[in-house]
Amino acid sequence: MPDLYTPGATLASYCPTCKASLAHTITAVADGKTAEVTCTTCGSRHPFKHPADAPKARASRAKQRTGTPPSVAASWEARMAAASGEEQVYTMAATYCVGDIVLHEQFGKGVVLKLSTKKCTVLFQNKERLMASANEVLQELDASRHTYRPTTHQA
Repeated sequence: MPDLYTPGATLASYCPTCKASLAHTITAVADGKTAEVTCTTCGSRHPFKHPADAPKARASRAKQRTGTPPSVAASWEARMAAASGEEQVYTMAATYCVGDIVLHEQFGKGVVLKLSTKKCTVLFQNKERLMASANEVLQELDASRHTYRPTTHQA
């Protein structure tokens, strides 16, 4: 048996504790092959693992963005076709009604979906966004006349 495989000799091995290929001391030999080693850095004992067999670093999996999800784009198209409200340029100082078409300088055309105090949810072609508005009272659809009317909250 060559001196290379004798207990007490030093060799390079992959250490699973340190997660690196480092110097190790041979502690057990079986059938002329190194069976167990001790890491000279952290002191852990483990089976010998050749440095070439060490786990390879995985390539990062960056999320692939392939544009607008089809469900948002299809929903936007349908809502825009059904929108019956006024078309107006978006400002935070304006009040909106459900169904209004909003023209935003960065996001483009959108349709108002929901209202709440001082904000509204607008569906743009690429995404649904919560936008600031001057709405003080909620507005709901009056089904009998198909018009929008303000609702008041009574305590």
